[in-house]
Amino acid sequence: MSNPNKAKGSAAERAVADYLNVRGVEAERVPAGASLDRGDIWVPDKNWPAIQVKNHARLDLSGWVDDVAIQAKNAGRETGIVVHKRRGKGNPASWYVTCTLDTLITIIEGNKR
Repeated sequence: MSNPNKAKGSAAERAVADYLNVRGVEAERVPAGASLDRGDIWVPDKNWPAIQVKNHARLDLSGWVDDVAIQAKNAGRETGIVVHKRRGKGNPASWYVTCTLDTLITIIEGNKR
């Protein structure tokens, strides 16, 4: 991969998918260039939100949250979250997750069912 930014993004996506699988969540990285953007990580369990992964020094939280909302609709999911790499932290377990408060409540209420 000749583009270093794409390589960073792909590595972050693989790290998140691998981490989810280690934690017992069936997850796979969605290949770049898919015709309908459903996010970067696909979890077959419909209780999971669409997942967008970011590895950027400059944050664009509102833009990312807006984008993942569209991806969630494309994926047939009620919600979407953004997982973004935390500077200086290689383990995805310590990365950040961003979503709206409404999304958080929807996820928590869905897990109570």
